[in-house]
Amino acid sequence: MARDTWGQYLEEISRIPLLSHQEVLAAARRRERGERARARLDGGRRLDPRTAAALDEAIAEGRRAQQLLVTSNLRLVVSVARRYRTTSLPLPDLVQEGAIGLIRAVDKFDHRHGIAFSTYATWWIRQAISRAVAEQGRAVRVPKHVSDEVAACVRARDELGDRLGHEPPAAAVAAALGAEKQRVAVLLRAAAPATSLHQLAEDGAALNPTAGGAAEAGARGAELAELRLRLDAAIGTLPDPHCAVLRERIGWVDGRPRSLRAVAAAHGLSRDVVRRVEDEAREMLRGLSQLDGLRGWLEA
Repeated sequence: MARDTWGQYLEEISRIPLLSHQEVLAAARRRERGERARARLDGGRRLDPRTAAALDEAIAEGRRAQQLLVTSNLRLVVSVARRYRTTSLPLPDLVQEGAIGLIRAVDKFDHRHGIAFSTYATWWIRQAISRAVAEQGRAVRVPKHVSDEVAACVRARDELGDRLGHEPPAAAVAAALGAEKQRVAVLLRAAAPATSLHQLAEDGAALNPTAGGAAEAGARGAELAELRLRLDAAIGTLPDPHCAVLRERIGWVDGRPRSLRAVAAAHGLSRDVVRRVEDEAREMLRGLSQLDGLRGWLEA
């Protein structure tokens, strides 16, 4: 979703009024009546025209009630999706997957159980987003339980790195989790993106071709150098705070990525602010034509 389109979408859903508890219950009842009317109309029994027309009206009213329940809760989807912004899927894709979960929640919701719809829908939204992250968020699909293990390792690594001020070794992460070092090392390797900007920053090997493949390596080095120039020019167009934070976080200058804690201390900011600035910087870069062909990194 383009940046302008995404902003317009957020603006539009912010104008949709929220429903009160009683309005939610009324809409749920209308949707349920519509489902019963559809089942009766599809039952194959011959109905007189007046009854058929009444059933058609109930079905239409049920569809409108379903749409109302979905649209009035789209802000809930965005709120839940923002918690997954550290994953490899961009926020608009997360919201799209969450909306699918919201539709499923509307279809399954039973107002007679006394559960608040927002609470019920949040579970379905989280399930839909988590499944999408597990299935689409990496080049090689892994089972959901393995994806959960990877996420736990990444969280532990990031928290430990923030405290230490540098990237912790797998042994330290394993000790923090109480897990086997070999297992944690494998899971952390699985968390690495397929294409890393850090590799483009560390372009010394590519610019110094080895014997036996000089022509091919030289062409590859020239290509990487061109990509680096495009990335550098694109990053340079960002506002100064976003540019500085992103360069330090990815280690653009010296190939040594800084932790959130280190960047926050250097700029006198909190880690949450640094994380938000970095996310905003990546979001800005997605709309730049200079980065055509490099979308894989931006979504990482």
